[in-house]
Amino acid sequence: MTQKNPFHALMAIALLAGPVSAQTPQAKPAEAAAAAAPATPTTAALAPVAVSGRRAQPVDADIVTNAKTKILNRNYASSCAFMSSYNANEDAVTLAYMNSFGLGDSISNEAERFSDISPNGNARSDAVGSAIEGLAPALTDPNAAAAGCGPGDRNLAAGRNFIARKDKTLDQAFAAVDKDDYAQARSLFEAAYDKIGYEEAALMLGKIHLYGLGTAKSTPAAVAWLEKIIDARYDPVVDRLKFNPKAPEAMNPRVEAAVLLAKIHLVGMGAPKSPEQARQWYAKALDFGWVPAGNTLGLAALNGYGGKKDVGRALDYLKDAAEAGYVPAQFNLAELYASGADGVARNPALANRLFAQAAQAGHVEAMLAVGRSYDEGLGMPADAAKAISYYKDAAVKGNADAQSALATFFYEGQVVPQDLATARKLFEAAAQRGQVDAMFNLAVMSVRGEGGPKDLAMGYVWLNLAKAAGHDATDAALKAVAPLLTPQDQARADAVLKPPAKKL
Repeated sequence: MTQKNPFHALMAIALLAGPVSAQTPQAKPAEAAAAAAPATPTTAALAPVAVSGRRAQPVDADIVTNAKTKILNRNYASSCAFMSSYNANEDAVTLAYMNSFGLGDSISNEAERFSDISPNGNARSDAVGSAIEGLAPALTDPNAAAAGCGPGDRNLAAGRNFIARKDKTLDQAFAAVDKDDYAQARSLFEAAYDKIGYEEAALMLGKIHLYGLGTAKSTPAAVAWLEKIIDARYDPVVDRLKFNPKAPEAMNPRVEAAVLLAKIHLVGMGAPKSPEQARQWYAKALDFGWVPAGNTLGLAALNGYGGKKDVGRALDYLKDAAEAGYVPAQFNLAELYASGADGVARNPALANRLFAQAAQAGHVEAMLAVGRSYDEGLGMPADAAKAISYYKDAAVKGNADAQSALATFFYEGQVVPQDLATARKLFEAAAQRGQVDAMFNLAVMSVRGEGGPKDLAMGYVWLNLAKAAGHDATDAALKAVAPLLTPQDQARADAVLKPPAKKL
């Protein structure tokens, strides 16, 4: 059977006499080409960070639990080594489990025994001292690194924890944002940051200054606030974002700050454009655990954007992101293996596996790619039934090339029963999205009256639109159709193709 390449053109020679047939690829519309092509770093800037009073990420559970139970959190004791590393006993789930069995005062759990109300021991009884009393000997060298917490450190940490437990400034600041009272929000965010050093507060202040919300736009002020987040203490084990493929765009404040700094330099938001700096900030976001940045860096390295072109480095970035479950990276890597572009060895079988992974996750272009591979036998045995299945999934999601390919099956009546009405609807849906072959095919069916009313005027319109989009078989078809138009048909076509100028 004839394979249904979604980019096949239908030739005008069959316009009035023979059946619609598939031929070699001619041209595809700019819109479809743009949709099918992998995004480049110049156009694939990460999604803009929207200013919103709603917190995109919930507050870390252990912070909430520790604050409510008066247990100190490592984030509020950064002046020394106290609680500076991960302890399973600090987890909210573990604490709840221990408490349910009356095990909250475990000797091994210093966090449970160190209360911010009495950091140096039980205030009511000298017999009960602090669980960490005496663990930190006095330092004799003032320049030496702290090895533990002394009484001053404990008191400072307890004070900060007590403030965090009682303070409502941050919530009030977000409430002010929800009311579009940015002047009040700015004041409250500044107060919240001064009290506790909330990263959420610094992030919102960066956005307020960047976008000029309730104050004059100031990129330098925005950058200063964002860099406070970047420069804060960072534990690569505890603080690194845990990437979730089911919510790939989720960020924590540190990642969001890095991405926003990348955007500033990528598009020149109050600062000169600098692809090099944008690339550096994406790398920082990747270091913080945001896997989508790896996809962007891979495309940048592949195209030499913001640095030297490095195909090997691009593959490393894309492979890491794909293995982490980031679907766009799976698709971009698959396209490289499928095309063998930029010196990458062609590997159709691997490309198809990656396309299938991305398609299973809902990537529309990957669905089209797998359908096309089954349709044409690219790296796998041809299977028209499976091709139709993938084309259908992509067509339902609005992919114009898949709609056009599926329409061809229904037009020819192979594998599926012939259904000209369905074919015409699918060609029309794809044509309205700019698919050039669908424009031509819809014109053919309109002129013939196949799958719906005969409409010479609209057939003529679609032929002209297909010609403008670059279809090279339209000239002969236009010569055949033009003499058939009545004055009324011509007037209807001109109303679409040559609309009167609007009066100013």
